[in-house]
Amino acid sequence: MLSAVPHPFSRGQHNGRTTPAPRRKVVLVLEDHASVGGLIAGLLRQEGYRAVRAWDPQEALRLARGRTPDLVLLDLNLAYPDGLEVLKQVRGHEATRRAPIVLVTGGNLTLTTEDAQLVDEVVQKPFDIDLMLNAVRKALGDPIVDVQQRHYDAQDYFLHGY
Repeated sequence: MLSAVPHPFSRGQHNGRTTPAPRRKVVLVLEDHASVGGLIAGLLRQEGYRAVRAWDPQEALRLARGRTPDLVLLDLNLAYPDGLEVLKQVRGHEATRRAPIVLVTGGNLTLTTEDAQLVDEVVQKPFDIDLMLNAVRKALGDPIVDVQQRHYDAQDYFLHGY
């Protein structure tokens, strides 16, 4: 006979009373590439986080006012404006001031000491999905998962397009 296993975010019964589901951590994803942003949001949701997507900084800050994020995942290579300026806006905004920030960036990244203090984690594109999720977990104070080192070669050129 199979026993019913409750969904981790379902409301359970305790002494005949309904207990509220635990609050899911909110991750604000600011990524201007639809496919990459959708992938990241989907992965975060699959991990049990509540992912909120934004295409540009104005939308991200508007969404943050309505649902304060526990973490901001920020693409530093936005089409506009300059990513470092967006980082400062996000860090300076009331709704996102205390949230950890994970930067996702392509190419070589050189941050000043001042800018580096605004960031909790950096993930380089192309990124390994498990390593990106571990950066999110670490920044949120959640347990990280052991990940085997993977080696990508020149045949993985399509990974460099984002």
